[in-house]
Amino acid sequence: MNKSPSPATQKIPDAGRQLRLPVLALATMVGLATPMGAANAAARMGDFDCLLEPSLTLEIRSPVTALIERVHAERGGIVRHGTPLVTLVSSVERAAVDLARFKAQMEGPLKSATSRMEFASNKLRRRTDLAQSNYISVQDRDDAASEYAIAQADAVIANEARIVAKLELAYAAAQLGQRFMQSPIDGVVVDQVLHAGELAEVGENKPYILKLAQVNPLRVKLLLSASLYPKVKIGMRGDVFVEQPAQDLRNAVVTQVDKVIDAASGTFQVHMDVPNPTDALIGGLRCRASLKGL
Repeated sequence: MNKSPSPATQKIPDAGRQLRLPVLALATMVGLATPMGAANAAARMGDFDCLLEPSLTLEIRSPVTALIERVHAERGGIVRHGTPLVTLVSSVERAAVDLARFKAQMEGPLKSATSRMEFASNKLRRRTDLAQSNYISVQDRDDAASEYAIAQADAVIANEARIVAKLELAYAAAQLGQRFMQSPIDGVVVDQVLHAGELAEVGENKPYILKLAQVNPLRVKLLLSASLYPKVKIGMRGDVFVEQPAQDLRNAVVTQVDKVIDAASGTFQVHMDVPNPTDALIGGLRCRASLKGL
């Protein structure tokens, strides 16, 4: 006689299905937690993790070894192009500029040589006339011609000396200019290592004085899957959502696409520029970026 299944036996298949559903959901979450799963999910959403960084970072170093007289900017300060940053001790260079300027302005040697040349020219003209009338010998006229040639050479030498003096002034002024450092960019001071009274030395392995960061525009760096490489082009527009504490949405433009794909991760890097004219955003913030067309 066939027996009907008991109620407990009837619930077993349903319970199995109920157990399998959470297991599948958990497996999906685990798959998304892996790097490849997260990349695929981000690609499907058209939304990618990114980092907001300064578009340019500079270390301000001294071109000469000298004592620091004054540092005009401090950490956290805003600087503009041409803003004075550092002044080095320059008493010797100032004296050299003053000496070179005086030499460049000297007019005595050139005036003296010019006067001698004019006198010799007049003398030669008179001696030539007398020689043609046979009042003096040809030798006297030749002597006058030699004096005029020498006077001409002296005038050239005096003029060249003045040109050299002007070049020496320019050289001394350039040396003095190395004692004053100005900001080459609009940005902020993110670090200060040396202060007034300390020795600034030349060399990449020597401490820098200041570090500057250009924050307008800011640069967005994001990693994309290699499968998206054919679709990403320079000039593409997108949106960047800056996370805490800014909570701001900005427009951005692709400015650089890597020409080499990283074989280990199967990704490539893309740079986008975000305008920041008011310096409201700061570097180092995490963000989410989307590209139109992906």
